[in-house]
Amino acid sequence: MIVAFLYLTMVACKKKDCFTPPELVVFEFVNLEGKNLITTGQLHKDNFEFRQELGNRENKLVEYEIRNDDRVILPKVGWTEGFIQYKFLSTIKSFPFTINTTRNQNCGGTTIEQLKLDDVSYQQKDGYVQVILERE
Repeated sequence: MIVAFLYLTMVACKKKDCFTPPELVVFEFVNLEGKNLITTGQLHKDNFEFRQELGNRENKLVEYEIRNDDRVILPKVGWTEGFIQYKFLSTIKSFPFTINTTRNQNCGGTTIEQLKLDDVSYQQKDGYVQVILERE
């Protein structure tokens, strides 16, 4: 009985020690010339937001942060397993995007398998997604 308890304790500790959070979801919004729209003042906290689609025409606001380099982080996105739909809404252009995550089997946490944006031009860069926004 004591041996079984010690084994379970060791296994639980090992799993906790190897917890892997998902990669950060980071966006940089630029114009056609590649200029950052937050840096130029065209985008700011008052004219854009992110929403998670919940179904039945319901959605909820998604928390985001603007970093010092004027890129946007979604700190709580990617922590839930599954296929989740979002929408970026702004005065310049709005677009839907999806994130597909899976649970890590050998370790806690989730992995973002796919991030796909629709109706907008974008490039996956090293550590962030550069999105080209043109007025609709």
